Amino acid sequence: MAITAALGHDSYLVMRHGAGPGTRSGNMDDVIAQIQNLSTEDALGRQRLGCCFCNDTASLFNSISDETVALPGLTSIVSGKAVELFARMLHHPEGIHAPGDMAGMDTEHQLGLLPHQMRGSLPRCDLSTVISNSSNDCTACSNIVLSEYRREGLNFVMQAINQPTYLKDLTGISNLIKSDTCLKLPASFPVNSGKLSSARCLLLGAGTLGCDVARILMDYGVRTLTIVDSGCVVVSNLARQSLYTTKDRKTPKATAILEHLKERCSSVEVEGIQMEIPMPGHPVSSKEAAGVLKACERLQELVATHDAVFLLTDTRESRWLPTLLCANENKIAITAALGYDSYLAMRHGAGPGTNSEGSDMVAAMNKLSAEDVLGRQRLGCYFCNDVIAPVDSVSNRTLDQQCTVTRPGLASIASGHAADLFTRLLNHPDGIHAPGDIAGKSSERPSGLLPHQMRGSLSQYSLLTLVGYSSSSCIACSNAVLREYRSRGLDFVMQVINEPTYLEDLTGLTELMKSADYSRVEWVDEVDDEEFADM
Repeated sequence: MAITAALGHDSYLVMRHGAGPGTRSGNMDDVIAQIQNLSTEDALGRQRLGCCFCNDTASLFNSISDETVALPGLTSIVSGKAVELFARMLHHPEGIHAPGDMAGMDTEHQLGLLPHQMRGSLPRCDLSTVISNSSNDCTACSNIVLSEYRREGLNFVMQAINQPTYLKDLTGISNLIKSDTCLKLPASFPVNSGKLSSARCLLLGAGTLGCDVARILMDYGVRTLTIVDSGCVVVSNLARQSLYTTKDRKTPKATAILEHLKERCSSVEVEGIQMEIPMPGHPVSSKEAAGVLKACERLQELVATHDAVFLLTDTRESRWLPTLLCANENKIAITAALGYDSYLAMRHGAGPGTNSEGSDMVAAMNKLSAEDVLGRQRLGCYFCNDVIAPVDSVSNRTLDQQCTVTRPGLASIASGHAADLFTRLLNHPDGIHAPGDIAGKSSERPSGLLPHQMRGSLSQYSLLTLVGYSSSSCIACSNAVLREYRSRGLDFVMQVINEPTYLEDLTGLTELMKSADYSRVEWVDEVDDEEFADM
């Protein structure tokens, strides 16, 4: 099995190489057959899939001087996809001989599709699956090259190393033009390094996503990070959470992560805060109330003093208060969330503008607009598509549900997209107010598209870009919720924490669900065409 992962500046290739050739039937010695009688099919009689050189129309040449400077988020995305492709092939009943699947195909395999090649682009927000068969002129896996290698051994290798045109002459390639299918280095991504180095990023969660996002942000040039987490490092974290080692066991994550980030970049200013995020549906006693209020105040302060907030926690309810605070403060909020084999990376929309000429304080509370300050319809937040308030999803979970169980390559893919989304947003002229782009749309910006949401699936190898607008019934960013928060402050937050249905009543979701329950559809059974026409 051979897996190739290749990077351009903002594009990538992940592929599995096809099986080696079988031998044609005939009355010749097996050794001779292995050299002179190779088939264009594999051992199962299928046409062989190609290798990473099968589309090249040129002999190899020295390309070491062409340094590839890839976007930091790209390496995580590609690495995750390469590992997943290998795991998928290893578990396929036909292994290396498995045919190539295309996105959109049906499959009965438990792990989903097994493509031959995946080619993706960050600026275009696309992912395509490609199949190409082995080429008779390939400089690496064609029958003529394999026959020569089996006959001459390392003498053949040394000749290929020392004579640049030898492979071209051997395979019959007629020119020395570099293939157009090779990954190219486009013009540099126009990153404003000053914006990145001065950006203050707040990461909520120091687990699998938090480790990856922190590392990638530093690679992009972010130099001020604050990381909030309430947990300690345990043995089960070490395989999934890339910044921790065995010596960190029983150490608070917010403390352990600091040393490892400093080791990677001594100039980074990083602060770790061990704190639980107050959550709706997790009622607190009178003895606990003071501590929870203190945590709310601390989180208010953190959101107000940072430029961007990354929501990287395990539970849905832990994202509610940060989402509300970001909408209130009009701060950049980036969410990365994982399922078992699917992921979401999205940016929250801007907070509301006001539509009143009265007192600023009164307008800020009572005259909120459905648009942002630029007069555009606001993009939605993580909760805008929900019709129920967040509840306690932790207390009653079984042991196997205590952490997010995901495919191993998924977190690095989601983290790469989340960090790249932040970088594009920061460099967009409209910033947090930028409209959402959809894949396939042309963009005049050198940095490419800036989507609102990206939803991906590993089993189907799909990547969707979606746009969703702020909901008037949203439990986190709607005008009704923001108005109540600005009017009552943390008293409102404490009521939400202690009364699970309060948000639904406030936003009208309770009435919406009642109206849905009252709706009835009467089905007419066994009606023939004439009776249906009369009806």
